[in-house]
Order: sequence, then C-alpha cells, then structure tokens
Amino acid sequence: MIREFYRDQTIFLTGVTGFLGKGLAAKILRDLPDIRRLYVLIRPRKKANGQVSTVAERLEEDFFDNSVFDQLKKSDPQALARLRQKVEAVDGDLTASKLGLDPQIRQRLVEDVDLIINSAATVDFDGQLDYSVQLNTLGPQRLLDFARECQRKVIFLHISTAYVNGRLEGSIPERPLPLDRTIRQLLDGGTPARPFEPEREVDECLAFCRRIRQRATEAGQLALFRREILEQKTSRVPSGKRLDKLVEDRCRRWIESELVGEGMRRAKAHAWNDVYTFTKAMGEQLLVKEHGSVPLVIVRPSVIESSLVDPEPGWISGFKVTDPLVVAFGRGLVPDFPGRADVPMDLVPVDIVINVVLGAATQATAAEVRVFQAATSGENPMLNATMFRYIKEHFLEHPMLGKDGRAPELPDWSFPSLNKFRAVFHLKYLYPVEYRQRLFKYLPERWAPAKKKRMLSAIRTRLKRVLYYTELFSPYTLLDCRFEFKRSRALFESLPPEEQQVFNMDVQRVDWGHYYKDVHLPGLRRHVLKEESAGDASLMQGTAS
Repeated sequence: MIREFYRDQTIFLTGVTGFLGKGLAAKILRDLPDIRRLYVLIRPRKKANGQVSTVAERLEEDFFDNSVFDQLKKSDPQALARLRQKVEAVDGDLTASKLGLDPQIRQRLVEDVDLIINSAATVDFDGQLDYSVQLNTLGPQRLLDFARECQRKVIFLHISTAYVNGRLEGSIPERPLPLDRTIRQLLDGGTPARPFEPEREVDECLAFCRRIRQRATEAGQLALFRREILEQKTSRVPSGKRLDKLVEDRCRRWIESELVGEGMRRAKAHAWNDVYTFTKAMGEQLLVKEHGSVPLVIVRPSVIESSLVDPEPGWISGFKVTDPLVVAFGRGLVPDFPGRADVPMDLVPVDIVINVVLGAATQATAAEVRVFQAATSGENPMLNATMFRYIKEHFLEHPMLGKDGRAPELPDWSFPSLNKFRAVFHLKYLYPVEYRQRLFKYLPERWAPAKKKRMLSAIRTRLKRVLYYTELFSPYTLLDCRFEFKRSRALFESLPPEEQQVFNMDVQRVDWGHYYKDVHLPGLRRHVLKEESAGDASLMQGTAS
C-alpha cells in the first residue's frame, strides 16, 4: 500500500537538516527505493570562520555524514552510494519570496514534483517573533503557492505539532483547528465579539517587529545604549571602536529581547504555550483556509524523541523539549520540577512519527483536510511521575560523574506548582549564590580570589538557565490532555502485515520503562552528549515486540 503509492514519485522535502527531516529522508531512501527522485530544500550556512557552506556541502555534512546512516554504512556501503544518486539538494529558503529558488530550478521542480512534505520549522519556544511567523506561518503558504504552480496533481503534507491545541485539556481530536478562533476564545466559549483572523494577526506581528527594528536604529535609542554602557562600572573607558562594537551588541540583544517578549506575550494572551505553537497554529489555519484544490494532509506529532528501532534504537540529533532538564537532573542541578504527577508527558519515538507521515500522505484528498496525530497519550500514556522514576533509575545505575569523580545527589521530585517551585528555587539555590557574590565584592582578594568569583558567576548563570528552561517547559508538564490516535490507528491497521513491520505506527508497542531507561537516555548520552558508555550495550537488545 505505502510502497505502491511511492513508486516512481518525486518528493520535495523541506527541513532535511533537522532531526525529523533527517530521519524522514533516510527512511525514504532505505525503505522506499522505487521513488523517482528526492529533492531537498537547503539554505547555505555561514560558518563561524565567515566562510559559507554550500547546499551540496550541507547535504553531505548535515545529512549523509549523520549517524542516521551508521548502520547502513556498516551493512551495505554500496547501497548508500546508490541512494545518493536519487537525492538532489536545491538552494532555497522558506522565508524568501518564491522560496528563494533559481527560476530554472523552480521550473524543473514545477514539472517534476508529485508530493511536497514540509518538515521545516523553527522549534524555538522562545524564538524571535518575526522569524517564527515567516518560517512557521508564512513558509507553508509559500509552499502552497508553489504547489498550485506544479504541473502534476501535487499532494501537500504539512508537519505541524499536536500542541497547536494550546491549553485545551481532555481528549484532543484529530481535526483541523477552527479558522476564526484562538485557543483562548475556545476556552471561554460562546461567540467572540471579534472573531480571530490569522491574516490580521500576522500583519500586526510583523508590523510590531518592523517598528522595533526601526526604533533600534534611531539616534535616541542608540544614544541610550551608549549611555548605559558608559555608566557601567568598568576599570577603563572603552575606545571609540570598542564602544561602537558594544553598542552594536547591545542593540542586537535589545531587538531580540523585544521580539521574543512580544511573541511570548501574544502567544499566552491567546492561550498557546509559546511562540512556536502560536505560529504553527496560524500556519495550519491559513493552509486549511487557502489550500483550495490542492490535496492537503496535516500530521501533528507530540514531543518527538529518539527512535524506537529505526534506524537504530536510541538515534537522536540534538536536545528535544525535556532533554536539557533531564540531563540537568542527572548532573544534580534540578532538585524538583513544576508539574502534575498524574498527567502524561506525551513523548513519541521519531520513527513512529516518520511512519505516520509516510502513511498519511497516501490518504490526502482535496475534499477534506485530514489530520493525523502521532502521539502516545491517547493509547499508551506515560505519566510524569512514571517518567521521573525511569529517569532517576537510569541515572542511579549510570551516574553522570562530576569533575571530582563523584555521583551527584538525586532527590525525588514532588512536582510543585510553578509559583512554589520558583520561590523554593530562589530561596534555596539562587539567593545564596547571589549573596556570596555580593559579599565577595567587598572582601579582600585573599578571602575572595578571582577563581572563586568566576566559579560563583558560572554557578549563577547555570542556575538562571535552569530556572528559565523550567518556566519555558512547565506548560507541557502541567497540561492534562490526551491526543487521539484514532485515524492514525486505522491507517496502521489497514496496512498489510509486511508493511506493518516496516512502517510501524503502533504506539501500544512502546514499553516505556525499557524505552526510556535503556534506549532513549543511553541514545541521548551517546549521540548528543557524546559519551562512550552510559548503558549503550542495552541499545542493541531490541525494543519492541
């Protein structure tokens, strides 16, 4: 069914340098070898040394050299060489007009493409508002414009997020969002005095961002930045060139702070968790309103984590939502966490998401926008308290040793309210460090050496970062909802037995204790933290029946 659908198809994929995009492209090449071609949209990237990586270089460095192909490189390197011939990187940008494509390349794509899969997004919960709108909200619209130009009957599959449902609780169905409501208006009920218009909201967001960027260049604002720098207590006055550089840095940070703050303010006012879910929700609404005769299907994953089986147990690329805090706990830096012990943390292995994406494309129609949720809380929930138990058991068995070679103390979490957590964290951890910092300012060097001052500064920075991420991620541990999996379940059960093995979507197969302790955390430590052991031997013992 799935393999037949993809035979001789040309796919246009965005987001291939991201975690999900890498896994998706690799799965297509390994298990759908009869596709005609795979085009991947990639932007050139400026390196730290000022040089620019071309799209061809990024395809090699960020995709083919990634660990997603490690098993294939070992088992059949000739096959990988053959697969390369089906992939072509095209230079483009979802935030640019006409996707930033060269006209001749765009025309070739218009003639060739059968299926568009949009996996590109900025997943920063606290990203700058204008960039988030341009990529998450307007980027899909630019792809839709491209789809309308295509000469074949193109299917458009858009990868969104289950959390476009914001603060809604209870059972969350697999259906499009209302096109004229925010989540706040849905929670309030009734008919709002002013229906939500995503187009108007986008215009207002971008207008605000333009005003901030313009204000940052005005003489009065630059003078304020310069005065603030000169008023700081320093041992010497900076030179003219140095002062200009400091003003430039202050200006950049101010713009970022204003745009991040406005994005979070608008998102929370409308009862979305953050700027990511806010802009992804508007992206969905505009696609559903404007898709017309283009067959559109939407896939909504929950929190995507490391692979269950494919390409290998525990494969992951970069930290995901909960991972920074989990690692911080393993290092003894998070003594507690705000949340509700009795609600599920909806994690889903990346290979299950990939298989839902590939299957959902076969179900697209122009008459109905079908939504497929790739989530576990509806059929196989893992409660926050259960997840914490697995985390602690793993780190007790495989501790993250400090520089002194000792394992940190790992207390039990009580899952307090956010306000209680914030108060206790300040009183017990942050305020004592800040008090010592202030005290050290007035002590002689022999009692307060520079090394100790630097250490206190580093500890304070780390504590502030933990507190920031805690507040950023806590909406996801306080939310009591269950994402339905009915349409995705029916799709899986419609597959022939052989394809059910290759394209597993069955979230009930996930054994959470084994997956989290013996697959996910070892994979995270190996692929992201680059540790050599931490229970890696268990990774290859299988994860699902």
